[in-house]
Amino acid sequence: MQQISVQRHQLAEGPFWCAQQQTLYWVDIPACQVWCWHQVSNQTQHWTLPKKVSAVFTTQGERLLVTLADGVAYLDKQTGELEYLCELDTDIPGNRSNDAKCDPEGILWVGTMDDAEQKASGRLWKVTAEGKKTLMLEDIGISNTLAWDLSRGRFYFGDSMTRKVHAFPYPEFYDIRSQKAFFEVKEGIGADGSCIDQQACLWNANWDGSRMVRYSPEGEVLQTIELPFKKPTSCVFGGVDGNTLFITSASVASSEEELANQPLAGHVVAIDLKAEYGIDVAGEPSQPFAGA
Repeated sequence: MQQISVQRHQLAEGPFWCAQQQTLYWVDIPACQVWCWHQVSNQTQHWTLPKKVSAVFTTQGERLLVTLADGVAYLDKQTGELEYLCELDTDIPGNRSNDAKCDPEGILWVGTMDDAEQKASGRLWKVTAEGKKTLMLEDIGISNTLAWDLSRGRFYFGDSMTRKVHAFPYPEFYDIRSQKAFFEVKEGIGADGSCIDQQACLWNANWDGSRMVRYSPEGEVLQTIELPFKKPTSCVFGGVDGNTLFITSASVASSEEELANQPLAGHVVAIDLKAEYGIDVAGEPSQPFAGA
């Protein structure tokens, strides 16, 4: 296991692998920071924004796209300037963006949540390159896990407050939350961020569970990887051959004693699955946003 980040984050999230740049991007939500690590040079850099930021994406141009507390914006990597594409949940001031991913067409899907984690006031939005937003779901606790399995016509989306991840139909999307979940984690654990591998298996970060879990397309647990920190938050495949699993984590809501015993808590780590666990699997690079 390799430590990627150079400092302990409060809530590292949203890992994004850019194959073209051989670069990993991620955010620290409460620190309002976007980070990146260049694999070839092993150098990191970051940008501090005026608001909480929950996810970051490359685009068709030089700018990045970020999901901020109150909307979606372009980030100029040279100047740090923001240009809003659209606002979100302006009618619910307590909401902020959370997990977000771009679908295979480069359209952004972004979930929101009550920043205080009290109300199920979150929503799921779809945002095009032109900034057109479409409301897809409401009454969400904590939006998490966005992944697509086109071969099965599925879109995986979860609510950490209910501890459930559902396999929604895609592209004919409609609300199936009243149906049986694809998987559900036990009480005390949150089904946090996920990614999908080339065998169509879903990898999920178990918040407060200290592990990554790999689910088959049938929802069966195939592998479990125990982690040296309690709060993994999300994951993405990357590296030269796409067989490195990058995992983000959090240090929030942890005592000093817990953090002393978890030196990697709040860090971003990389795992060579084949070398370390004998799991010979890879994943696709992250999908950039369709806009420039």
